[in-house]
Order: sequence, then structure tokens, then C-alpha cells
Amino acid sequence: MKNCWEENKCGREPGGSKEKKLGTCPVAVHALADGFLGGKNGGRACIFIVGSLASQALANTCESIANNSVRDCFKCHFFEIMKKKYKKTYNLDVYNRYIQNSMTLSLESVPSP
Repeated sequence: MKNCWEENKCGREPGGSKEKKLGTCPVAVHALADGFLGGKNGGRACIFIVGSLASQALANTCESIANNSVRDCFKCHFFEIMKKKYKKTYNLDVYNRYIQNSMTLSLESVPSP
């Protein structure tokens, strides 16, 4: 299974063909989501990172939305693939628990002063 930038071929991942021109996609470098449903960084969590109401301003950074191939994340073919494959585990609650877990693990790995 691919990450969103591989499936959508946006070229905005680190080292991608459009990174210098358009900038790095925040999803491709969202390290706290690394491993979520087997993806790299936010590669399987784009809907929760770019498409969330809290980060609506980031929606314009998604190449598929910016070039008007989709109107919003819920109409993206990658979202449909993820929703079908992961059914009940592809939701905001599961993602938020994963991020909280990642943050806890990150804090535990920081050495004490």
C-alpha cells in the first residue's frame, strides 16, 4: 500500500519533483504519524492532517485540492482507498490515539536533566 504522495503523484515529498517549486508537503514530514496504518510519516493520515478542521488552512497545500482535481479530502481517491481497506480503524479517534501514543513515547525517550 502506498503513501498519499505516492498514490497521488504530487511530487511534494522530500526529494520529490515539485518540492523545490511548491514546497514540502506537511503530510510527508509529519513524523508523529510515522507508522500509522503502516505509512511513512503522515502518508496514510493525510485526511487527518490536511483535511481536519483545525488545519483547514493546510488544505491548500494538498496538490490534488490545489489543482482542483478534488474539491475536498473526502472526495479524494486515496481517501476512498484507505476507507475501504481499513474500515473501522480509519477514523479521527484512532488517529488521535496514535498521535498521543507517539507523543508519549517521544517524551519518554528524552533524557532527564
